[in-house]
Amino acid sequence: MKIAKFKLVMFSVTLIIGWVFCLPALGQVQTPALEEELVYRLNVFNGRGYGGEFTPQSEDTIYLIADKNNAISARITLVCFWPITGKYQASFGTLNEEVEGVLEILKGEKVIETLEKEDNCLYHPEGYWAGVSVLYRGEEAWAYHEKYKKAIAEYYMKRSEYQQAQIEYRKKYNEFSKEIKKRKEAGEEITEEEAQQMMPKPPSPPRSPGFFVPPPGKDYIINLPPGNYKIRLRVENGAIIQDSEKNLVLFTYRREGGTGYTIIPGNRWTKRESCDDSSWIIYAAGKNTLYFNPFIQDEYNELYYNKLEEPQNTGREEKWKWVRTEPIKNVTLLFSKGKEILQKIVIAPYCVKQIYGPELGYEIVEWDPKEMPGRLPAFGGYKLELAFTLPKTNYEVNLQEKEGGLFPGGRREVRLVRKERAKSLYILSIFPLAVGLVVFVGRRRKMK
Repeated sequence: MKIAKFKLVMFSVTLIIGWVFCLPALGQVQTPALEEELVYRLNVFNGRGYGGEFTPQSEDTIYLIADKNNAISARITLVCFWPITGKYQASFGTLNEEVEGVLEILKGEKVIETLEKEDNCLYHPEGYWAGVSVLYRGEEAWAYHEKYKKAIAEYYMKRSEYQQAQIEYRKKYNEFSKEIKKRKEAGEEITEEEAQQMMPKPPSPPRSPGFFVPPPGKDYIINLPPGNYKIRLRVENGAIIQDSEKNLVLFTYRREGGTGYTIIPGNRWTKRESCDDSSWIIYAAGKNTLYFNPFIQDEYNELYYNKLEEPQNTGREEKWKWVRTEPIKNVTLLFSKGKEILQKIVIAPYCVKQIYGPELGYEIVEWDPKEMPGRLPAFGGYKLELAFTLPKTNYEVNLQEKEGGLFPGGRREVRLVRKERAKSLYILSIFPLAVGLVVFVGRRRKMK
């Protein structure tokens, strides 16, 4: 008991001393200072669609993909350095002042283009969150936005009709239930088939527009061949706007049209793996389920592409990275051993169901719209099941087109590894520790 009380007292003293030393430090913590800056807001092509970030004054270069429409605009906003992320953050919600002027593009010291702002917008054919988008300019941008507004108006009109139909359906269903009850009480036998024929059919809800088009805005549209340029803003009186000068790098891919895979392991579906290069090998152990998603991909310089997606990112100029541009459709996944095809797999949508109880987990099931009304699939993929009974040897996956030929670059080697002798690896890893322990004990004895 005395020992326990002594420990409690010491813990309390330590806690008090900690507070004494920490409170002054906490008092010195300040909110990062906001400063007005001219920044460039970006809405640029990333190989598959468009993404937006901003370039602060700390970055002297803007990176864009060549021969594509890229929208940029100059803004005055509040910027602060955020130590947690090590990056500058902009507060466009507090200040977002548009900078007027013309954008000059220079090659060397010569002005090669002078750009005025023009109307533009993004067309998202598969919805805003799908990541696929196309930039339209001028009258075409307004035409697509009007098309979207018309589709939304029609949807809400059908939605109103659907809600009214729901009210009518409930009335008819109540009348149907009363009729069935009345006839059963009168001793009349009603078959299930007859009841199904009498039952009113519920109305189908309208589908919302599958695409999205925001209102057009005004930006400078840059579309240039690969090379190094400079940009700056000039006002009507001929003066160059302070802090508007930036270097401009237009780059393109080194290789295009490659085939890559995203692989979703069945036992940890949120952690997706990539297999981008045909020389890479897929390793699997024991019973396993893998969901494959094939993509077309292009290869870009790592530094340039990282800076394109986020101007404050880092990267290595000597390295290259694959970037997925679009999914590969209308193919069959082949799983084979040598020349023998073991499985032919078609793509299917899947849902993730939570398993409740003492052991929390999840189950991946094929999505069925009839059994899962109102629920959308979590992902789609080609489901490859690897059983325990498969010999531990080398296999391969490939993609077969509808015509019967193989899709270029789709082959990947799959190796099944053994787990039954995995414990021997732990023994080997302990061996250096054992040797070190023997040496340590021996030296201690010599010192004594």
